[in-house]
Amino acid sequence: MLEFRNGDSKVVYDYWMSLRNGTMPAVRDWDPIRVPKQMPWCTIVERGGATGYRLRFAGTAICEFYNEEMTGQAIGSRMDDDARAFYFAQLEETLTRPCGMFFTTHARSDTGRDCLFETLALPLANDDGIGIRLLMHQVIVEEVTYGDPSSKFSLPEMMEWIDLGAGVPKAESS
Repeated sequence: MLEFRNGDSKVVYDYWMSLRNGTMPAVRDWDPIRVPKQMPWCTIVERGGATGYRLRFAGTAICEFYNEEMTGQAIGSRMDDDARAFYFAQLEETLTRPCGMFFTTHARSDTGRDCLFETLALPLANDDGIGIRLLMHQVIVEEVTYGDPSSKFSLPEMMEWIDLGAGVPKAESS
């Protein structure tokens, strides 16, 4: 079982699991009103846009953290090339396999807030059962404010795949 450091992650996970019925939940079944306290920390990612992925929705807490409205933006601009390649590969894996992902990572806001985020990424399907959107719930579990105010992302400190019945990627050997 996943070990959430924040109860809001479990609330989102439990609600998503309640929609599963043995398959990936459909986008049309996701009702943000069922998790209103958690939605400000959610984003919904879909394929498209200049980088290949865009934010269909960015909650108010996420936008406040980065000090800008992010809904509709292409994702990846805050990441260096290695982090972008890593995250985009994980997004694609999560949507096409499909499987879920749970990880922690550091992010820095434009105002210098350096935070450890706990992130839960769960796929949502179209009416044909194909993964088309990724619901991501993020929550700050630690915060230290210091340093250069430029934004950054780190590679995950920990990452765990969530098997939805199609298996999970094999661990890469060094």
